[in-house]
Amino acid sequence: MTDNLTIATYNRIARRWTERNIDRAPQDERYAAFASAVAGHAPTGRFRILDAGCGPGLDSRWFHERGFRVVGADLSAGMLAEARRRAPGVDFVQGDLRRLGFSAASFDGIWCNASLLHLPRVDVPGVLASFRRFVDHGFLYLSVKLGEGDEVEEAAYGAGNPRFFTYFSRPEIELYLERAGFEVQRTWDATVTPERTHPFVAFLAQTQLETPLLGANAVIFDSTGRVLLSERADGRGWNLPAGFVSANEAPEEAIIRELREETGLEVQVDRLLGVYSRNRRYRGHERGLVTTTFLCRVIGGTLTPTKEALRHGWFDPVVLPVPMASAHHVAILRDAIAVRAGALAPPVLRRLTESDRPDTSTGRGNR
Repeated sequence: MTDNLTIATYNRIARRWTERNIDRAPQDERYAAFASAVAGHAPTGRFRILDAGCGPGLDSRWFHERGFRVVGADLSAGMLAEARRRAPGVDFVQGDLRRLGFSAASFDGIWCNASLLHLPRVDVPGVLASFRRFVDHGFLYLSVKLGEGDEVEEAAYGAGNPRFFTYFSRPEIELYLERAGFEVQRTWDATVTPERTHPFVAFLAQTQLETPLLGANAVIFDSTGRVLLSERADGRGWNLPAGFVSANEAPEEAIIRELREETGLEVQVDRLLGVYSRNRRYRGHERGLVTTTFLCRVIGGTLTPTKEALRHGWFDPVVLPVPMASAHHVAILRDAIAVRAGALAPPVLRRLTESDRPDTSTGRGNR
């Protein structure tokens, strides 16, 4: 494999490579920019950095000397021997970037300088995804060489010392970073020239903020105690009027809009019933969902089938239609009944789980 040839070359040339590159040891603004992004104004000793593909440890030593807790990882035993000799205060481990065994949220920043370019292109998305797991809320510095395709190069250190390189375009790396869950904050670009056919381009990226989905539900009773339900247009069954909160909406504004769009009714929010959280699958991904549920009353409009609901109905809350689209809506409705009876004080704060699924053997269940 070409990556095995590359590692064998680095084992042979580790001392030569280090001596050739030691004068370019951390000097430019990229190092300071990454360090500042990770630590801000806090003491650097509170932060852990992974130097992914650390080579002879020149970069690891720079961060260690500035107080960071550094772990360096490299597959080349020869490079690691140089690293341990030059940066004795750093914890160095031998490992393949594609199979690093660190636990989730182990680091505050990952420094990956001129390392990813030695991997086949097909492996890059997986490595970046693992970096995202290793950094909970933090930063990634990544540098690669510009160009197209890949090649095995021997000119730099002579025949018999092959190194495999993959070249990337800037948009390609930006897309990989976005899909892995990073947002590019800054780029150090370069221009391809006849003299520099594969210059370095570098990226400082931050982990994207992963927030739960935000929903809003309404429980509406009529004067006889019946509850309003809508049959979903997607065929999944009946549920409480509900929807997602838009980016610039308050939850109470969202449920008024949703009722108007979904049922044709104008409603007024009377009180907050509760805030419910659970996990759900959304567009192929597991996400958290936080739902704000309100007790509302009708002040106008007419119940009308819409694009979102085939029909609507008022039901005895003890004898619900079948199927109910969401068992969790049934659990919320039980809370609303208890609040209405004075047996439960709002607001209810509850994480919904599988145990909230009602008994379906009576035909009054959720499906």
